[in-house]
Amino acid sequence: MPTTLPRTVRDAWGEEVADEFSSWLDENFQQRTVSRDEFREILSRLDVLEERFDQQDARFEERLEAQNNRFEERLEAQNKHFEERFDEVGARLDRMEKRFERRFESMDEKLDRMNDRILSMTRWLIGLLVLFGTMVTVLLSIAQFTG
Repeated sequence: MPTTLPRTVRDAWGEEVADEFSSWLDENFQQRTVSRDEFREILSRLDVLEERFDQQDARFEERLEAQNNRFEERLEAQNKHFEERFDEVGARLDRMEKRFERRFESMDEKLDRMNDRILSMTRWLIGLLVLFGTMVTVLLSIAQFTG
C-alpha cells in the first residue's frame, strides 16, 4: 500500500515532490522493514529456539541437581569416615590415658613405700644417735666420777 502524504504537505511541496518523497519513503521502508510473513517465520523460529533453550535449561538443572546429590553423598561418606577415624583415635587416647594412670598409680605406690622406708631409716638413725649419745654421756660421767 503506497504511502500518501497529507493534503497540506502536497500543497506545500507540490505534487511532484510529494509523489517522489512518497515513493522514496515506501522504498526505504521496504528495504529496512520485515514483511509480516517473514516476521511470523522469525517468531516461529524464535519460539523453537526458546523451547530448545528451555529444554537445555531443564536438562542442565537436572544434571546440576544430580551432580549436587553425588557431591552431597560423597561429602556425607567422607564425614562419616572422618567421624569413625576420630572415634578410633579417641579410643586409642583413652586407652593410653588409662595406661598412664596405672603407671602413675604404680609410681605413687613405689614412692610412698620409699618414703615410708626413708622415714623408718631416719627414725632408726635418730634412735641410734640418741642411744650412742646416751651411752657416751653415761660412760663419760662414769669416767669422771671414777677417775
